[in-house]
Amino acid sequence: MNQAKVLQSTPGYSVATVGNLATFEGKAFIKELVGSTSMEVSFGSLAPGQAVPFFHKHKQNEELYIVLSGEGVFILDGTEVNVTSGSTVRIAPSVSRCTRCVGNVPLVYICIQAKEGSLEQYTMTDGIIEQ
Repeated sequence: MNQAKVLQSTPGYSVATVGNLATFEGKAFIKELVGSTSMEVSFGSLAPGQAVPFFHKHKQNEELYIVLSGEGVFILDGTEVNVTSGSTVRIAPSVSRCTRCVGNVPLVYICIQAKEGSLEQYTMTDGIIEQ
């Protein structure tokens, strides 16, 4: 069951939960919960045999899916790609996409959405080591 809620919030950071992922169902969008200004993150779960009810593209955001558990198929511009726990799938904005669960247990995943081509610094090029 989706139990998304804020646990703690300050001007500098936010802590939230979507509940126990072993029992997570549905979809939970995190941007509003934590006040993110550069990306949308969502947790999703599809029951066995269930699919996202539509194909879609994006105007400017690429998506990165991280499969936490289960087995599924991503349909990407008409091509079916099998995924399992540990799979990651990056999808450019212009690619038509849909997802379905093909296993006997729910397909649970994280989706991160951010503007394509906007990442200028990352890891150590953006990090500042403090003593």
